[in-house]
Amino acid sequence: MEISCQPSRSRKPIFWVVFVLTTLNLLDYFDRYIVAAVNTLLKHDFGLSDKAYGFLGSAFFLVYLISAPVFGYLGDRWGRRKFMALGAAVWSLATSLPFWITTYPGLVAARGLVGLGEASFGTLAPAYLADILPLAKRGRVLGIFYATIPVGAALAYFFGGLVGSAWGWRWSFLLAGLPGLLMASLVYTLPRHQLPAAAAAQHEKQILNWRAVVGLWRIPTFVRVTTGYGFLTFALGGLAFWMPRFLEVTKGLTLKEANLLMALATTVAGGLGTLAGGWGGDWLFRYSRRAHLWVSGLGVALALPFGVLAIFATNSTAYQIGLFTAIFLLFLNPALLTTLIVSVAGPARRAIAVACNIIVIHLIGDVPSPFLIGWLADLAGLQWGVALALVALSISAVFLLSGLPQVEKDLSAEVT
Repeated sequence: MEISCQPSRSRKPIFWVVFVLTTLNLLDYFDRYIVAAVNTLLKHDFGLSDKAYGFLGSAFFLVYLISAPVFGYLGDRWGRRKFMALGAAVWSLATSLPFWITTYPGLVAARGLVGLGEASFGTLAPAYLADILPLAKRGRVLGIFYATIPVGAALAYFFGGLVGSAWGWRWSFLLAGLPGLLMASLVYTLPRHQLPAAAAAQHEKQILNWRAVVGLWRIPTFVRVTTGYGFLTFALGGLAFWMPRFLEVTKGLTLKEANLLMALATTVAGGLGTLAGGWGGDWLFRYSRRAHLWVSGLGVALALPFGVLAIFATNSTAYQIGLFTAIFLLFLNPALLTTLIVSVAGPARRAIAVACNIIVIHLIGDVPSPFLIGWLADLAGLQWGVALALVALSISAVFLLSGLPQVEKDLSAEVT
């Protein structure tokens, strides 16, 4: 049985693992947000309301969260690699399907299939990386891994806007899915390692023991981080889906201008924020085991006023400063929060812990947020719909900061 990995002493295998998984994660988010980049073109072609268009995002995440625990169990039970490779192939193929689809239900089904494939990879890749890395180095490597979130989204905005404007939105989907099909096979080149004997025995004991899963919800840090991450995901998912459209409707930009601005903001501010969070959190961790949570909670809290500026300012310089700064501060979080999740869970429950986290953060977050923002936009205007993200960020900051008293104790369970 192929399970987990020990930290490797060879730099070359680690580099190759990080390269392959990070590249696939880039394509994961590229394919996820290509639908946001062609919003105006797709909505016009199908005659969709904001609510109907928003449900394309909700359908993706609904399937994603339902599938995640299945892949978490399968990955812990029978190994990560095969399911990561299968997931990459499925989501890539499904991304290209809208090139041929002519009905709205078909679009919904295709985006759901993308969610199925991405659930496998998104659940198992962080667990696999945690398997081969010690706690003190996870933040920085996961920072590199999760820097692909804003960069992948930015490429989707840029590529989708460019290709969609020139050749039509269908070509954006067709071409977006091809690279992942080529990369999926490289997952089988990753090393196969085994858990140390003690951890392997614990793994066999816990793998079919649902009380061990329930035990995750008795870890205060896991509960607070997961809940806070959920409301953060509401904001990030909703904004990523709606901001190009928002910049067109509210700020008066063209489709190309809106996508270019989002591409620049997510690449520069989001990429730098993710790297700064991962590396800065690990550096501060040498002085305090609360460091990862401090950086995350304060990052969300400080992003609030800049989010207000981005949404409500009418001056272009002001709202662009707000947008770039808020994105930087919010993207301090993905690597740090995932590091906390896989660390407090312990080595035998990492994949299922990530899966449980995925269920909650998407159920709270980007399953409802694209639809709810679209629904409120139909009622009161897109500006007020997008402002729902500010409410979610406020709640997120409260939950993350409330976990500080327990985080040191919960991290003491880490054994690798």
